[in-house]
Amino acid sequence: MLYNVWKYIKNPVYREYHNAPSAYKKTIFLSLLKWNLIIGLSIVLFNYALSNILGFNMGEHSTEKLFSQNSIWIIFLTVSIMAPIVEEVLFRGPLVYFRNSPYFKYAFYTSVLLFGIVHIFNFEGDAQLYYYTPLLIAPQLITGIFLGYIRVKLRLKWSILFHATFNTVLIGPVMLLKILNIPME
Repeated sequence: MLYNVWKYIKNPVYREYHNAPSAYKKTIFLSLLKWNLIIGLSIVLFNYALSNILGFNMGEHSTEKLFSQNSIWIIFLTVSIMAPIVEEVLFRGPLVYFRNSPYFKYAFYTSVLLFGIVHIFNFEGDAQLYYYTPLLIAPQLITGIFLGYIRVKLRLKWSILFHATFNTVLIGPVMLLKILNIPME
């Protein structure tokens, strides 16, 4: 499946899997979810190791503030429901308007890039932070590629579900610690 996405991003075209069986759609979904978690978390670990080696402080991440100031239900609603719906409608929804356009490729790449760039605002650091922007947003760029692929191949509802599932898997352990009242430090 990862190879299919790799081939796709070289020349994205708006072609849905109209009559694909549900089992095939679930296979795509689960395979890309697994790969997104593996690649994304690997990049995050690399970034933390690199920041320690270089003595670079990435500052506070917006999720730290979200978790410290809100109830578990507000966190879940924000991260697992609202953000996926809003971001998918905003970044991947418009791709349908380019489905028959020779500019679809550029619309696809732009949606991925904008999705990544918006996430730099999750970091609260000094001006030095922006030198590391490509590394910091790399996980979101990868996620944007997967979400765009799913959006085109399976439709918008699947990309919303993928985004929601991905976010929930990422915040799940922290939510569990918060529910159990176990300190995260």
